[in-house]
Amino acid sequence: MQKPYRILALDGGGTWALMQVKCLRKLFAETFNNPDASGHEVLSYFDLVAANSGGSLVAAALAENLRLSEIEKIFDDEKIRSKVFSKLGFWEKSLLSSIARIFKIGAKYVTKRKHAALKEILPGIAAIDLTKVPAYIAVKGEVKTQFLIIGYDYYRNRAEMFRSDSNSLAATSRIAKKLNGSIVEAREKLTLVDAIHASSTAPVNYFNEPAMFKINNKMKYYWDGGVTGNNNPVLAAVTEVLCNRDQYHIGPVQVLSIGTGSVTQLQYDEDSPVKYTELKAKYEEPGLIKDIQKMSTSILNDPPDTAAFVAYMILNPAMPAKPIDFIRMNPVLRPILVDEAKGKHWDLPAGITKDEYAALNAMDMDAVEEEELALLKKMCDNWLSNAGIPNQSIRSDSALNCLIGHLDFNAAKADFKSWFTTPN
Repeated sequence: MQKPYRILALDGGGTWALMQVKCLRKLFAETFNNPDASGHEVLSYFDLVAANSGGSLVAAALAENLRLSEIEKIFDDEKIRSKVFSKLGFWEKSLLSSIARIFKIGAKYVTKRKHAALKEILPGIAAIDLTKVPAYIAVKGEVKTQFLIIGYDYYRNRAEMFRSDSNSLAATSRIAKKLNGSIVEAREKLTLVDAIHASSTAPVNYFNEPAMFKINNKMKYYWDGGVTGNNNPVLAAVTEVLCNRDQYHIGPVQVLSIGTGSVTQLQYDEDSPVKYTELKAKYEEPGLIKDIQKMSTSILNDPPDTAAFVAYMILNPAMPAKPIDFIRMNPVLRPILVDEAKGKHWDLPAGITKDEYAALNAMDMDAVEEEELALLKKMCDNWLSNAGIPNQSIRSDSALNCLIGHLDFNAAKADFKSWFTTPN
C-alpha cells in the first residue's frame, strides 16, 4: 500500500502559538516516547508544513532544528518575546496613531525590529534560500519536507504563497507553462525568515508598517497572511497537495491541523439560562469605532465551518463523523450546555473560573505580559489533560457539541498515534 502523504498545518495567532508547541511536545512524548524532540525530528514525519503568522514562526523554529523546549522559550521568555514584539517608542508614534490608540486602534510594535529579531533567533535558516530548506532539514540524507508560508502582497492585493518547492504546479508560473507553454519566470529568491516575517506582520492594531525586503532587487511589501482568509492554512495546504498529486504520485493524505486556541461566547439573546453573565456577549450597537476594532482582529478568526471543513470535505466526501486521517487539534474555551433534571443551562468547562474566562476572552493575540502567558498555559494544559476544555470541532451542532471531528484532545491524539501503529 502507498505510504501516506502527511500535512502539518499551523494556524496564526501571535503568542498564542505557544499552544502549538506544547501540543507537539505532548504528542511526541506519548506517540514516540520523545518528550523534547528536535525540530528536524518533528519535521521528518511530515511531507508538507503549511503555516501562517505565529504558526509560521513555530514552523521556522522547527526548521532551525531547535528543540521543542527551546521553541517554547521563544514565546515564554520575556526577553526574546519583547524582541519580536518590540514596542513603538514615543518618537516613533505619529500624532494620528497616538490619537487612534485612545480608541484602542493602531499599531503598537515596530516591524523592522521584528525582522532583525527573527534573524537573530533563527540564524541558520536566515542565511539560506527558502528552496534550500528541505535539504537543510533532511534527516539521514532524505529530502522530504516542503514548506508553504502564506503572506499578503500589499500592492498586488492578493495572497502570496512562499514555497520551498519551486516546481510546485500550484505556482502561477508553472500553471502558465502547463496550459500555454509560457516560459517559467526566474524564481524570486528569499529566505524562510523573510517569508515568516511577511506572514507574521499583522496590520492595523499590531505592527507599524508592512514587512519590507528586496526580492530580485525589487522592494516588496507584505502583511500577515491572515488578511487573505488563510489564518488556518489547511485549505491552502490541501490545494497544494492536490495540484501536485499526479506529479509526485501522492496517494492517501493525512492532515494534522493545529490551532492556537480560541474563546467563544453565546449570543447576547441566548434563550437558555447561563450560570455566568460573562458567557454571553454584551449587546453593542454597531458603529465606526466598534466595527474598525472588530474588523482589525477578524483576520485571526477561523470558524470551524470554513477552512477546516472545506479541506475535510475535499479529502472526505463520504463525511465520516470521526475522520481518522483528518485531525484538527485546537483548544476552544466555550460555554458547555448542561442538561439536568431541572432543565438546561450553560456553564463553564471544568477547571476555568469566570474571571479567567473573561480575561482570556478579552486577551489579544499579542499576549506579552507574564500573567497573560500564565493564563494561556493554564488553558492549554487543561485541554491537553482532558480536564474540561473541549477540542475544536470541524463542524458542531447548535448546542456547540461535536458533529464532525474529535471531541477532546485524547480522542484526537489516539487517531494521530494510529497513523504510526496501524499498517498502511
